Amino acid sequence: MKSRFLKYITKHSLFDKKSKILLALSGGIDSICLADLLVTLNYDVEFAHCNFQLRGIESNQDQHFVKLLSIKYEVPYHTIDFDTKEYALQHKVSHQMAARQQRYVWFEKIRSKVSADFIAIGHNSDDNIETFFINIIRGSGIKGLLGIKNKINFIVRPLMFSSRDDIVKYVTNNNLKYREDSSNSSDKYLRNNIRHNLIPLLKEMNPSIGKSISKELSILNNINSVYKEAIQKILNKIIINENDRIIISKVKLLSLSPLDVYIYEIFSPYGFSDLKNIRNTITKGSGKQFFSPTHKLLLDREYIFLSKIIEKETIEISLDSSVISIEIPIKMCFCVTHEVDYDDNINNAYLDFEKLQFPLTIRAWKNGDKFIPLGMICYKKLSDFFIDIKLSLLDKGKVYLLCSGKEIVWVIGYRIDDRYKVTSKTKKMYIAELFE
Repeated sequence: MKSRFLKYITKHSLFDKKSKILLALSGGIDSICLADLLVTLNYDVEFAHCNFQLRGIESNQDQHFVKLLSIKYEVPYHTIDFDTKEYALQHKVSHQMAARQQRYVWFEKIRSKVSADFIAIGHNSDDNIETFFINIIRGSGIKGLLGIKNKINFIVRPLMFSSRDDIVKYVTNNNLKYREDSSNSSDKYLRNNIRHNLIPLLKEMNPSIGKSISKELSILNNINSVYKEAIQKILNKIIINENDRIIISKVKLLSLSPLDVYIYEIFSPYGFSDLKNIRNTITKGSGKQFFSPTHKLLLDREYIFLSKIIEKETIEISLDSSVISIEIPIKMCFCVTHEVDYDDNINNAYLDFEKLQFPLTIRAWKNGDKFIPLGMICYKKLSDFFIDIKLSLLDKGKVYLLCSGKEIVWVIGYRIDDRYKVTSKTKKMYIAELFE
C-alpha cells in the first residue's frame, strides 16, 4: 500500500516531501488510513476536524477520538464546532451541502493560517465510482461524468488509486482504530443506496466492475481534455475580453453548431442556468437581461455583453429630525407634521414620529435583515419578502432601508414596518418621500 501510495503521488505530482499537508480527518476509515500513511512516511502534516453536530453524542465522540489520535501521532490538531442545522436553514440547503460548504471554507482558512501547501481529503476509487452514478442519476452533463479530480487547486486526494477493500485491508493489518458513522448504514442517502444496492448488483454481472468503470473514467477525462481544447479555440474567435466585461458577436455565436453546446460552455461557468431561455431570446431583439448570482447578461442588437455584478458600496447615511432632503445614495425628502393625513403612494412612508429613535439611518439591505411588514404581526426575512413580491435580482441590488436604531422602519419604496405605522393615537407624523 505504501509503495503504491508514493508511486501515485509522484505520478500525478500531487505533492512532495517538502510539502506541508493539512489533513481533513473525520475519524472514518478512509481518513485514518490516509493519516497513518502520511505520518509513518514522515510527511509534514497537521490534522483538521469538523464537528457538524448532526449526530449528537457520536459527533462529540468523533471529535474526541481525533484529538487522542493527534496526541498519539504527535501531530498538531485543529477543530471547530458548526451549527450545521441552523446554517442549512438560513441558506436553504441540505445538511450535507451545509456541512460541505462550511468545512471547505474553514479548511482553507486553517491551511492559510498554518502555511500548509495542500489540504488532503480521503476519497478513494469507490467514492469516485459512486459519484459517477450519482451524476448519471441526477444529470450533470460531461463534467459530472468525469468523476472526482485527484487535485484541484489546494485540494489533493492521494487515495484515489485505492479501493475501499484495499483501505480496509491496510487498516486491519496495521491494527488501526477508526470511527464508524452510523448514517453510512442508511439507504435514505443516494450515495449509500448506490453503495449498498447498485454496486453489489453490478458486481454480480461483472466482478471487476470497479476497475472497468475506473478505466472508463480515465478515458472520459482524456476525451474531455481534447474536447475542451477544441471548444476553446472556437470561443477565442467569437469572444472579446474588454476591461471587466466579455463581448460576444451574436452573428458568430449563432453560426456555431450545435448551438446549445456552445451556449452551455460560454455561460454556465458564470452561474447561468436558464440556458434554454437565453438561447431562445438571442434572436428576439435587444434589451433583454439575464442574471446569475454573480453576473449579468445583456442582449444588445449585435452583441451579447457579459459582466460581473458589482456590489454597491457600503453607504450609511445618518438623519436627524431636521434633515429635509438627501441626494445620496438615493434622492429623498423628509418632513415632520402634526397634520395626520396620508395616502397609499408606495413612494411615501407615513410614520409615527414618537416611535422613531433619531438619528435615523439609511443603508443598503443585507442578508439576515428582517422586519414586520405592514399588516403582519410576525417578522419576515427581507430575502423572503423579496421572493413574495417577485423582486428581480437587479432590483434587489437597488434596495435601501430606513432604520430606527437597529430596526427597519421602511423598505424604501416597498413596505413600512407595522410597528411604526400611523394610528388613531398618532400626534405627530414623520413623512419620508422617495423620488424615482
